[in-house]
Amino acid sequence: MLSGAFFLLLLGSVLGPLQVPEPAPAPVPPPIEQDDPEKSPVPHPITATAIDDLARIVPSSFPLGERLMFKATVEWKGASVLVGYLELATWEDDHSRKVLHARGRGQRFGYSIDQRIVSTMNLEGERPVSFMNTQRGSEQHTKKLAFEDGKISFSRRKHCLEKNCSDASHLVAKVAWKGPIPWGTKEKHCDDRHCGDSAHEVWIHIKDHQVEEPYVDLLTAIYVARTAATPSRVQPLVIPVVNDDSRWYVEVSPQKTETIQVEEGEYEAIEMALNPIASDGNNKKRFEGLFGIHGTLRVWFDSISGRPVLIEGTLPFAYLQLKARIELISVSDAAVVKARHTQQIDPESSSSKKGPR
Repeated sequence: MLSGAFFLLLLGSVLGPLQVPEPAPAPVPPPIEQDDPEKSPVPHPITATAIDDLARIVPSSFPLGERLMFKATVEWKGASVLVGYLELATWEDDHSRKVLHARGRGQRFGYSIDQRIVSTMNLEGERPVSFMNTQRGSEQHTKKLAFEDGKISFSRRKHCLEKNCSDASHLVAKVAWKGPIPWGTKEKHCDDRHCGDSAHEVWIHIKDHQVEEPYVDLLTAIYVARTAATPSRVQPLVIPVVNDDSRWYVEVSPQKTETIQVEEGEYEAIEMALNPIASDGNNKKRFEGLFGIHGTLRVWFDSISGRPVLIEGTLPFAYLQLKARIELISVSDAAVVKARHTQQIDPESSSSKKGPR
């Protein structure tokens, strides 16, 4: 699908890995309520220098209190088809940590998705300390990254299948049989990995990334990329990004400045190209992103505020290449998103069936 660290997760959040040929389209959910191995990347040398200190660019990267809403469409048989909505928001929590939030909702071509991503920064706002990725709908997952000095740990929640598990919350009542006759019930460890009961899930450690460079998660990369969109920048910016069990360099290259019209209004915008490069030098490695996204994204940033106003790319669908467009539709205060976030139960205990808030 599409690629690039900036908005790769947002585009993927709504579009997802569409695989159904062409069933009757289902209605697209409304915008988020206020109350609530085919081809490998083309190899090329990195011409920019990876950032060595996020602290010097963070102040302009995190516009706290901002909420941006986008709509996503694709060109399908000559028509523009609405596939979903995206939300970006930032705020400071009660512990003075910076919180970055992204949510995508959509339903089309037989595929539905509701995904919520939250990245929390340290007190100084210099580094991410945690990254939670919770997806519901046609596919379910709960994943996290934990950032420490020199190490990034990747884990995900899975149904407990430990035969000698002693956790009482993993037990379920099952019918006991005496020959062909049911003989009451007894408690046994649940062995249905698709039961959807969050009480039966446990965190499974997948991998530790040993890093020296200041790698960030995908959502933080969005805000770091905004700092590259300045009229004075002529050289690419390279952002080290960790994505689940792999690491990448995302090269953000300025293209041109032009007037862009989106639903929210008209902007003098700077076009940027974002291209992922495997950090291990493997040119045959394909960037999977959150939903198998790949390729180069074109993103237009407002030359004054730095906020993204338009994103375009191609979305592989069956044997087709669909043109995708994500445009800004509103700018508002993030207070309502923060309130919705604080009402949520600890995300680390989220069920694979319970939708994100």
